[in-house]
Amino acid sequence: MNIVRELPVIVTSMDFPLTNEEFYKSIAQETARMSYPGSMSRGTKPVVRKGTKFALEKYYVQKFPLNQVLSSLNHITVFDQWHKARTNEIAIALKRYIPEYNNSAGVSAKFLNTFMHQLMKYKQYQVLWPVLHLPLDAKVFNKLKQIKYKSLDHVQPLFSYSPYHLSYSRYLNIQQALEGLLQELNNRRGAEFKLTSRIELNFLWL
Repeated sequence: MNIVRELPVIVTSMDFPLTNEEFYKSIAQETARMSYPGSMSRGTKPVVRKGTKFALEKYYVQKFPLNQVLSSLNHITVFDQWHKARTNEIAIALKRYIPEYNNSAGVSAKFLNTFMHQLMKYKQYQVLWPVLHLPLDAKVFNKLKQIKYKSLDHVQPLFSYSPYHLSYSRYLNIQQALEGLLQELNNRRGAEFKLTSRIELNFLWL
C-alpha cells in the first residue's frame, strides 16, 4: 500500500506545503505528546525517571518508522513481530530512564501501546485497530484477576506481578491470551455485539 499518495496536502501559514517527512514527524510528535502516560513519572517509586517524556518524543520523531507502519501489519503475527522490534528500540532509547527494578520490555511495551492507540485518530492507520495490543498496568491486572475465562487460565499467575516487571515473552503470552479472551467473549450465546480489538477489553472495567 502506498500511503504517501493518500495523505492530504498540508500547508503552513505561509501556504508552503509540508514535505511528507515533515508531515510524518508532525504526526509522531503530536501522538507522542498526547499518548504519554503521565502517571508513570509520578509517585514515590515512579516507573520511569525524569526526562523520559522528552526522550520518548525524540525517539518517535527521529527514529520511529511511521511511514512504514501500514506495510502488511494488519496481520496479527506480523504485527507482533514488528511490535517486539519497536519495543526493543524504545528500550534502548530509554535505557538511562528505566530504573533497575523494572523490566525495560514491559515499560517500553506500555509506551508503544498507548502511542499506537492514540495513532488511531488518523484514518489511514485505523486498519491496524484489530491487531493492537492492550496497554497493561496494575489496574488492568487487578481486573483480569477477577475474570474467569478459559482463555486466561494459563496466564492468571502473571497478573500477580507488576506488568513493568515482565519479560517480553511473558508480556506476549498475556496479549495472546487476551486475543483468545476476545474470541471467547464474542462467541458467547446471545452476544448482541462483537469486540473488534483487544483495546476494547477496557470496556470490561471502565
